[in-house]
Amino acid sequence: MIPASRQGKVDSSKADTPNGGRPEIHTVEEMAQTALYTAPGAKAYAALAAQASDGMWPVTLAYRCKYPRGGTSIKAPVPQPMEVFDGVYSIGDDANNIWAIDTDEGIILLDALTNEEDARNIIVRHMEQVGLDPKRIRIIIVSHNHLDHFGGAPYLKSISGARIGASTADWDGDSIYGRMPPRGEGDFDISDGDQITLGGRTVTAYLTPGHTAGTLSFVFPVSDKGTPHVAALFGGQGKPRKMEDYVQFLEGLQHFSEQTDRMQADVILSNHTVGDDGLTRIAQLAQRKAGEPNPYVVGREGVIRYDALFRACLSADIDQMVWDQAHPAPAK
Repeated sequence: MIPASRQGKVDSSKADTPNGGRPEIHTVEEMAQTALYTAPGAKAYAALAAQASDGMWPVTLAYRCKYPRGGTSIKAPVPQPMEVFDGVYSIGDDANNIWAIDTDEGIILLDALTNEEDARNIIVRHMEQVGLDPKRIRIIIVSHNHLDHFGGAPYLKSISGARIGASTADWDGDSIYGRMPPRGEGDFDISDGDQITLGGRTVTAYLTPGHTAGTLSFVFPVSDKGTPHVAALFGGQGKPRKMEDYVQFLEGLQHFSEQTDRMQADVILSNHTVGDDGLTRIAQLAQRKAGEPNPYVVGREGVIRYDALFRACLSADIDQMVWDQAHPAPAK
């Protein structure tokens, strides 16, 4: 159940879409009507975010530039599990996507949902539906220490013997959304720039704090029917609460964008479906015909636009926070 404080308002005009009624922003005009920023600078940043998105991520844009924050969670139909790239599978639910990377030596899992029930009923079931054996999971990489990303990891480890990896800061740090279990046998710490390799596939992890103190983001090669691409997955989606965390978030984004430039990423993935308009893209992929492009391949321009909209929305929030402090609302 979604707590009332996190329950989002369904857009009835979008209720029959794969997004289940999540709001969308496509244009600068829609941004002005929807985001409700009042500070002149914040409105300018929000307009830049809409221009950067260029209609490519309407759900993500509405989520990132929502002001005031909160009230964004909406239940939608669980998407079908699917091979999105060669040997790379989407096996999550409507809110949290889980990525399984199959190799000759076993499976790398990115995140693990909230608890054993989720791991059993979503991850394991979805893996079996696409022909993957959960007992072949060898590595579980946790993007950050929020329960909806690590809670299912102990169960998955118990059935597979997988090693769990996370940043030191998030292994050891407290979080308002749960605390990572103690390191067990084989579990490991991940530092900035570490490469996690299994069966010829490598995931490179980067520290991008802001969402949590040790949030990890990832870049890794993929291929689509043999054509090579490079995927980028930013590990922390939700807005922070404190100004210093916003600043750190922006620094993390800058660090990650330097790596996606260096590695020439042309694919955007996310561990939340609002982070890459994932429900829409999975639905499009399910209808893909021979010769049609993969909807997750957005090109270098798309990756750059994604980074720009993310930064602009964070900057809009910062500007609004500063404005609100300088222009307090009159007492009633």
